Amino acid sequence: MRRSAHEPLPRRARRAFTLLEVLLALALLGTLLVALNMFVFSMAEIWGRGRDERLFAQHARAVTVHIEDLLRSAALGPGGGGLQIKDVRQERGGEAPELAFTLAEGSRLISWPDSALPDVEMSLGVSEGEGLRLHWRSLLEINRETDAPRSVLITPFVTSIAWDYYDPGFRRWETLDQPKRELDGTYPTPRRLRLRFSHGNLQLERVLRVPAATEGATRL
Repeated sequence: MRRSAHEPLPRRARRAFTLLEVLLALALLGTLLVALNMFVFSMAEIWGRGRDERLFAQHARAVTVHIEDLLRSAALGPGGGGLQIKDVRQERGGEAPELAFTLAEGSRLISWPDSALPDVEMSLGVSEGEGLRLHWRSLLEINRETDAPRSVLITPFVTSIAWDYYDPGFRRWETLDQPKRELDGTYPTPRRLRLRFSHGNLQLERVLRVPAATEGATRL
């Protein structure tokens, strides 16, 4: 006797999950969730480390671009005073050799205590434990020869500046931790600067070219 298509299946033919199958499914699901959580957390950790590196690199690039713009304006732009290394009076006393230049209108980083003055003499130096600083004063200030220049912090992440000199005779580069000084006490202008950035375990070095002065700029 044949069974009708609409007749329900016998009880013994029906398919159902046993308790063991349910427990195995729950165990498998739990294992997958643990693996997924471990993957998500590990990716978040990797992404966090990569984010710090990217932000650090972006900061170093922005600082380097701004300094390059300052040096280019001083060497190539009208009203610039050229570039040279000179001994600059420090706020904590004494003098230190720094790359100095003059700009007619200064920089957007500086803030005058009173009205702004033209013909701003600026220099770049690294203060130990503080970072890269921009020193400045106007050539029109009365006490410019006796008082230390003002300063503004550009970035706390620059720990040192290296100086690159090119020897055409030997056709080689020489990198020094301090500016080269001649026997007569003068400093030759380097061809390149190396800004060394440091933040925790992150280390980065940016090289920028020191432009040569043109007829549009006058020497200091």
